[in-house]
Amino acid sequence: MLYAFVLLYVSLIYIRPAEIVPAWAAIPFVDIVTVLAALVVIFSLAAKPRPVANMPQDKLFLGFWALIAISSFKVWIVSVYTSWLAFTPIVVCYFLIRLGVNSRRQLNGLIYLLVGLNVFLAVNGILQFQTGIGLGDVVMKFDRIYGTGIFNDPNDLGMTFVMSVPLLLLMIFRPSASFLLRLLGLAGLALVMVAMYYTNSRGAIVGMAAVIVFLSFARFRMIPAVLVAVVLVGVVTVAAPSRGSEIDAGESSAQSRIQSWAEGWNMLKLHPLTGVGYGQYTEYHIRVAHNSLVHTFAELGLLGAFCFVGMFYWYFKGVTLIPTEDKDVASWRRALLASAVGMLTCGWFLSRQYVPIFYVLLAIGSCGTSLTAPADKLRTTRTDVAWISALTVAGVLLVYVSIRTMAIWSG
Repeated sequence: MLYAFVLLYVSLIYIRPAEIVPAWAAIPFVDIVTVLAALVVIFSLAAKPRPVANMPQDKLFLGFWALIAISSFKVWIVSVYTSWLAFTPIVVCYFLIRLGVNSRRQLNGLIYLLVGLNVFLAVNGILQFQTGIGLGDVVMKFDRIYGTGIFNDPNDLGMTFVMSVPLLLLMIFRPSASFLLRLLGLAGLALVMVAMYYTNSRGAIVGMAAVIVFLSFARFRMIPAVLVAVVLVGVVTVAAPSRGSEIDAGESSAQSRIQSWAEGWNMLKLHPLTGVGYGQYTEYHIRVAHNSLVHTFAELGLLGAFCFVGMFYWYFKGVTLIPTEDKDVASWRRALLASAVGMLTCGWFLSRQYVPIFYVLLAIGSCGTSLTAPADKLRTTRTDVAWISALTVAGVLLVYVSIRTMAIWSG
């Protein structure tokens, strides 16, 4: 039953029926399922007690949630509760997946569902491009397709398509895949790639290029990998939509982002440990950061950035600990790594640190790790803390160098 709620919850995040069918607009589907899922989790744990947060990324995720509330204390005491509550559905989603996926078969089912939901969004986007309007009466604007809910932004839509491409490739090239599954994977890949093109998202272009480079080096030896990566990235760049040719530090949109990073840096200097507070970025600057790390360290400080970086440090470390003797397991290990590479690359150009999709993938990777990796390797050591700290500092310094070298200030 718990696994059924996992599938239902993830489906509702993507499909948003209340926004598609006007008659259902007043029905809070996600809120209802959140409460029911929380009750099912409580009964499940009572019937079969087991650790809730037994992996390092689980603890860092809870720390991130706590810092959302702590950072808000300096804004207004009521903000502590409202900020904590705002992130709670994502916490429920994450731990629902962590507790509800208990076998490789269930993990495969969730991955296939995620692929199917992305194909659904792709079909809707293609129809929207052809007719001018999609489900939920969402109108195409500026020759870019939009979705509903959290995908009512072409960049978000492009990011989830980038994340889904390695999972579709998994369906196609997995050793045990049937002919029908490979055929469905090919059809889904074609639809997703077309819809990604229609998002006209530069972040998606860069994210797709990162996925191609990663998969090339994961699949081939050095020289063939370089050749394959150069050819495929070249194809993606040449075939990219019109805005893809505008990726330039001097272009106005890029400059607004770099200058927003500078404002985020100033917020960090103002409150280095816990930031200016959850949801407060636009109180200090007219635009969001357009960078998940900048937005995190500006609002939640270095402690929040440490937790954010640490979650994905353990995602990558955990997934790489998955044994490769089984070719099937090895193939979805590579897919999970590539999906995270693409998503985090997109996240470098978008403020998406509080959206569910980041944490759905984080939970899926954590489940794959806990089901297959040696338990004794999944303990935090001083070396891990040092690595996370170093990566956090390196990320902050990279932002600072980018500001100093690329920002163009008028007057």
